[in-house]
Amino acid sequence: MKNNNQHMGMNRREFIRKTISGCVGVSAGITGFPSVIHAKTTLRAGYIPILDHAVLMVSHANDNNHFKKTDVIPKLFKFWRSMAGALRAGKIDAAFLLCPFAMDMFHKGAGIKSVLTAHRNGSAITVGNNTKISSPRDLAGKRIAVPARISIHSAMLDRYLRQEGLSLKDVETRVIAPSNMIRALQAEYIDAFIVAEPFCAKAENTGIGRTLIFSNKIFPDHICCVVAVRNEVLRENPEGIREWIGSLKQNGKFIDEDRVNNGAVKSAEIIAKYTRHKTQDIISGMTGANDRITYSNLNPTIDDYRKILDISQQTGILGDVSLNEFIDDSFSKKIS
Repeated sequence: MKNNNQHMGMNRREFIRKTISGCVGVSAGITGFPSVIHAKTTLRAGYIPILDHAVLMVSHANDNNHFKKTDVIPKLFKFWRSMAGALRAGKIDAAFLLCPFAMDMFHKGAGIKSVLTAHRNGSAITVGNNTKISSPRDLAGKRIAVPARISIHSAMLDRYLRQEGLSLKDVETRVIAPSNMIRALQAEYIDAFIVAEPFCAKAENTGIGRTLIFSNKIFPDHICCVVAVRNEVLRENPEGIREWIGSLKQNGKFIDEDRVNNGAVKSAEIIAKYTRHKTQDIISGMTGANDRITYSNLNPTIDDYRKILDISQQTGILGDVSLNEFIDDSFSKKIS
């Protein structure tokens, strides 16, 4: 009995020793034991199937599995208003929104801030292939689709019309979702549309429409969509947001380098998986005209946002907005 008790005591001491060693191994990350794993914070990010939001898609494909602080879940929307409603209601945490649209949401009390721009340029006015429209004057009285009333597209169209003494009041604008515009043009429900790529390129590739003018010819190097994030998310997960913003910026450069050096093939293959667009339409929408759309200079600045606010006010779609309160550049400042 004595020997058995001693043997049982030895087993108990051995068990305790091994248990303690195991716990130390877990905390120290010793080989053979897993390191302590901290849960990532989920970030639901809304987007529309347009090239303006390419950095979200490419960042997610390239970097999401490597993030330490956050797990990004892209959420696809067809309509701007439904995405804005989801952001306002907290059903998503962030969204890629039209700059004037996001400004209007903020001005009306939505608890959001813009932490980054998404791209520069990237839209065009497309007219029916069977029309003779070739100038601002030719658009007078025409039915023109815009993706939202409060949008850079409404302001850009107004700016283009003013080149020949017209304004937005001289045309009939119709709000149509980007993915429905080509069908509307083909059915002659509209005479033209102004929207983001690749819908302009797709209209040309299918022979339904032709590009009248690119947005960078109307307003060079303009911003359009911005990254808007709910205030509580910025407060609760600042490191995760900073990690994500860094990835968006780096992948913006990746897209531009791929566009210049590889004809945008790698980027297009990724974007196609998130949008269901044909790879060739994506490539067409990214290449061709110089600076048709760019993604490298994304830091939010008062000057860039002020220009958008100014033309939006001239168009009559926005009032005063406190840009200093709307923009939060702290998440992008120290990231190259």
